[in-house]
Amino acid sequence: MKAQSKLLRAGGEMGELTRSFDWSTTTLGAVRLWPQSLLTLLNVVLNSKFPMFLWWGPELIQFYNDAYRPSLGIEGKHPTALGQRGEECWPEIWAVIKPMIDQVLSGGESIWQEDQLIPIFRNNRLEDVYWTFSYTRVDNEIGDPAGVLVICNETTSKVKNLNTITEANEKLRIAQLQAEGQRDRLNRFFMETPVGICILDGVDLVFELVNPLYQQLFPSRKLLGKALLDAIPEIKGQPIWEILQEVYQTGKTYEGNELLVPLARYENGPIEDRYFNFIYQARTDAQNRSDGILVFVIEVTDTILSKLELVKAQDNLTMAVTAAQLGTFDLDLKKGTMDWDKRCRTLFGISHNDRVTYEKDFLPGLHPDDIDRIDTIIKNVFVKSISNGNYDEEYRTIGVEDHQLRWVRAMGKAYFDEQDEPLRFVGSVMDITERKQDEIRKNDFIGMVSHELKTPLTSLTALLQMLSLKLKNNSDQFVVGAISKSNTQIKKMANMIKGFLDISRLESGKIHIEKEHFHLDQLIKEIIEEIKLTVTSHSIDLMPSDALDIYADRDKIGSVITNLLTNAVKYSPEGKIIRVACSKDHNSARVSVTDHGMGVKPDDIEKLFNRYYRIKNKQTHNIAGFGIGLYLCAEIIERHEGEISVESKSGEGSTFTFTLPLI
Repeated sequence: MKAQSKLLRAGGEMGELTRSFDWSTTTLGAVRLWPQSLLTLLNVVLNSKFPMFLWWGPELIQFYNDAYRPSLGIEGKHPTALGQRGEECWPEIWAVIKPMIDQVLSGGESIWQEDQLIPIFRNNRLEDVYWTFSYTRVDNEIGDPAGVLVICNETTSKVKNLNTITEANEKLRIAQLQAEGQRDRLNRFFMETPVGICILDGVDLVFELVNPLYQQLFPSRKLLGKALLDAIPEIKGQPIWEILQEVYQTGKTYEGNELLVPLARYENGPIEDRYFNFIYQARTDAQNRSDGILVFVIEVTDTILSKLELVKAQDNLTMAVTAAQLGTFDLDLKKGTMDWDKRCRTLFGISHNDRVTYEKDFLPGLHPDDIDRIDTIIKNVFVKSISNGNYDEEYRTIGVEDHQLRWVRAMGKAYFDEQDEPLRFVGSVMDITERKQDEIRKNDFIGMVSHELKTPLTSLTALLQMLSLKLKNNSDQFVVGAISKSNTQIKKMANMIKGFLDISRLESGKIHIEKEHFHLDQLIKEIIEEIKLTVTSHSIDLMPSDALDIYADRDKIGSVITNLLTNAVKYSPEGKIIRVACSKDHNSARVSVTDHGMGVKPDDIEKLFNRYYRIKNKQTHNIAGFGIGLYLCAEIIERHEGEISVESKSGEGSTFTFTLPLI
């Protein structure tokens, strides 16, 4: 009895509860009847600082230590779980864990699971709890299976925080081994534990035991039987060596978290900065004198380097945002919160640091003419199938406090869960007021100049028409030809001025779409006939077309068709055929213009409909233009809720296509 009590000493709270428990009420009977193997193992479990749990006997009577107890929660299974039958204690997960227990007891290999979801009842509710654990069979003195030892670690926080490694590590301590036979029995457990373990023996700290995970820290190095300084010589002179000496001399346990230890992975390999979480526990002999050190270690180098890179990236981002004078926003759709930094608040004309919201601050801070447009766009940002979460818009704000008008460009990205429900919307805003004002001044100037040119051009057109009538019967072919060419050039100039005026109106929001019912195929025929009067260098063929009635602005759709046809003439050699097609495509009218000209390179296609963009090469050097025609075409088609596109191959020609909704 004295020996048994000695073995069941210490062990903290669970040691006290175990000693005071009336075991005669269980199938195990009184402590004096317990086998030595159970007493020895309980001594290890109760004194370990690593979470351990033991099932013993046919009814799987339960024991656990202080390190395991927090996993049972508050007002949960503790302390009734002590001495309880496993099936009675764990009804909610018995169907999950019982097969694993049976597998181990029946002679199967030890079980190891990492980040396994096993819900348990604790804190007055059923909680989803994640574990990394091993189940190992425990034999009695005659070698028969007697129980199952569970060495485990709860990893709920790690899993729920997207597998980031938490800074806290469970304290690991190894119970003092009292006899050489006990060490041999525990070696098997250590070899299968999911952390790096080694035992350093004697004052020279010779590797007595090295488990696979510890060996992986030093691939190809021979450790067993070697003194620490012989096996890992670079450790000498480092703080870690001094710590080992102190643990051996004082018997005090040392726990290190994220400690930097420069070490080579391979023998004679380069020294690397490596980080470890570890526990050094002195091992004592029968006289309670240190005779070795038990080491539990986990390398966390990748985690630390990732954290350092993240900090560096965040610092770089902060500097970039500051340098660019960007404001940032973060809308958490699950929490219903919105964060603006100082710069973002400035762009909305507020100086306070109070809480801001989408409905109270963002929408009212927009210019009245932009509220509905931006609100609709942002709602579409939250629909992944429409926008894929992308956001890039320009709008005006009216300062709440300073009442100042500002132009801003906002860029952001919405993030979605697995069900494509929006979670967060983050991005930046940039002040583009000065650029916008420059554009407005430029457009005003273009509009003014174009308008002023329009009046004398109209007068000149009228004079030429009168002159043509007076010289109708003139036999001087030079005069007749000169007047005809003058009319052609005036028409080109008129179209150019009209284009500039349309851009000016478009940019100022004053361009109007006046829709009416008309036959699209008939409009195309009229425009082709009109162009044929002045173009004799190319053949323009209208393919058999469907009669299509649409509701649109006839003049502006006509200008789109005219622009596409004149471009086809300009950019294809004389004598080539230009084909025009008009057909019904589901609920849309589809018009295409195909030429066999110089074509467009892939790099130019995506910019072709940008304002003032012109292809620059030897072939286009002598072709007149300002790069506004296709831009106007795209804007007109977009305002009719249609689409415009181009398919082209350099050197072979192009097909420009636009669609319009049918009535």
